[in-house]
Amino acid sequence: MRGVIMELIGAEFFSIIVVAAILFDRWKVQKQNSSLPADKAFFKLLVAYTGFLVIALFNHASILQVVKFPLLLERSITIVHLVTFPLFILLWLLSIESQLLERKPFVILGILQIGVLAVYAIYSLADILLGRAYILDDTLKAIGGNGFITTVLLSVAYCVLALAIIAISWKKIEMGNHLLFIIIPLLLMVSMVFFYLFEQHNLFTLGTSFVLLMNYLFLLRKRLEIDSLTGVPNQTAFMTRLEWILRQGHEATVFVLDIENFRFINHRYGIAVGDALLQSFATYLSTLVQDGVIYRVAGNRFAVVAPKLSHNEIVRVVNRFKVKIKQPWEVADTTISFHVNVAIIELPDHADAKDQVVDTIDFTLSEIKSRRRQSIVIYSKRLMLLRQRRLDILTALRNAISNESMVVVHYQPIYDTSSGHLVSAEALMRLQDDQLGLLMPGEFIPFAEHAGLIVNLTEIMLRRVCTFLTNHKTAFRHLNHISINVSAEDFSSMEMSKRLLDIIDNSGVRASRISFEMTESLLLESYETVKNSWGAFAQRGVTLALDDFGTGYSNLEALVNMPFDIVKIDRSVVSNSTNNFELITLISVVLERLGKRMIAEGVETQEQVEFVRAAGIDCMQGYFFSKPVPEDHFLNLLRYDNAK
Repeated sequence: MRGVIMELIGAEFFSIIVVAAILFDRWKVQKQNSSLPADKAFFKLLVAYTGFLVIALFNHASILQVVKFPLLLERSITIVHLVTFPLFILLWLLSIESQLLERKPFVILGILQIGVLAVYAIYSLADILLGRAYILDDTLKAIGGNGFITTVLLSVAYCVLALAIIAISWKKIEMGNHLLFIIIPLLLMVSMVFFYLFEQHNLFTLGTSFVLLMNYLFLLRKRLEIDSLTGVPNQTAFMTRLEWILRQGHEATVFVLDIENFRFINHRYGIAVGDALLQSFATYLSTLVQDGVIYRVAGNRFAVVAPKLSHNEIVRVVNRFKVKIKQPWEVADTTISFHVNVAIIELPDHADAKDQVVDTIDFTLSEIKSRRRQSIVIYSKRLMLLRQRRLDILTALRNAISNESMVVVHYQPIYDTSSGHLVSAEALMRLQDDQLGLLMPGEFIPFAEHAGLIVNLTEIMLRRVCTFLTNHKTAFRHLNHISINVSAEDFSSMEMSKRLLDIIDNSGVRASRISFEMTESLLLESYETVKNSWGAFAQRGVTLALDDFGTGYSNLEALVNMPFDIVKIDRSVVSNSTNNFELITLISVVLERLGKRMIAEGVETQEQVEFVRAAGIDCMQGYFFSKPVPEDHFLNLLRYDNAK
């Protein structure tokens, strides 16, 4: 008997060490970051289990006569020790129920369970004096009465109830948590059965320590999903939540709030104020939607996930937010006004996979920023169709990379102002897709750049133009070159430049027959990136053109330093020829002295033709002469020009 008791005491001391280690680590983590949640329910379990262990140690010390107590006190400690078994199991059960049940059933069921335990506890404690339910021998071992079996049955009943609630609420349990929920009541129930059969609770003591440790490790893992600055769940937790919602087929409304120009706020007010603003904003969002869970999904972006809201409820939330965000925010003794874009997504109506949700959010926010008409947008059928259109265009782009026949080249002729001859042309890309029809560059080029496909398209265009020049050498009496629009990506490295030059060399076309056009805005934004490649092309004889000149970025440094041969005046300047005449004339004189030619774009009227000639501009293109035309039509224009 003494050996058995010593084993129990050893298990209890080991468990106390485990609990102490958990409490110390918990305190240390909490001290390092006070914004992390305090896990109050788990802390209560630790305290309750510590109390259980202390009572158990007193009980076993009394049995071994290490500490001598009066007989009545020894009996009291033994019975209280037995009562703590169902009490501790009930605390576990209530912790599980609080996570799985709605508030009303949780309260009702909790009252019933606590009531049963209260009756049992009163019955047991009253027996300290009566001695009927718990008949103990000299070693305080139960040898009669129904108290011991009642303790075991009540404990097992609580465990069975916990398993039943877990089974009923299985779909509500977040992914990855199921095993933990099952192990807790199952292990406690098995340990109580062992306690009844062998009258030892080593398994209960050690098993509970194991479960507490496992639960704590789980909480530590959950803390990795907490944003250290704001104390709210982070993007990892957000993605996990989305996956769980969609997997369970639940309905939810997701608000994504993006603070605009947050980098400017940090720059103007300092990082400390910016951090304080994020903390204040997160605190406010936690009260925005009833039953909503807030997440920080990026540096200046938050999400609120709530059970599905009706349209009227969404409107009320939006109106409250509008009122709040219009007011200046007092943060760290600083008054800040800022703008927030809000995308509202409904699940699973608008997306049925977490990656789709993220794409939908990004798409909606990008629409808000690009259109600038409103800062709060509910993802709608119109946006759904628009997004699907963009996805279809991306598919068409990828198909065109592998099937170059989908790329259609149209040519817009460029005429010499003095002679009237067709002296060059601009090659313009279209995509011919079986489903989408003929796609214009204004629709697909931005997506190609974003998807990293623009370089592939440039290579295809260059091959097609080189093939055209090779196949129709006799048609070029006055034609000097054909120009192709390029992006900064095409000039991003010398390797890229070499690939383009190799295409020209392999075709047998003289490099001077090819011209590359880059817009002025793109050139100036990417000047350091493209200047080396630009110079390499110039050395090989490729004609270089500065496109869309005069759209607002113009500066003399670009005109003087970059080795381009041609400046293309933007159509907006030409269309406002009356007001721009003196300026364009002056620029024409400067460019002539620099040895550069000028082409006027977007010439559509006879008046504009006269303006271009009077301003001394070398060439012109536009709908007055011809819109971009297919290859065969362009050949006819060349033949007609040759016959002049």
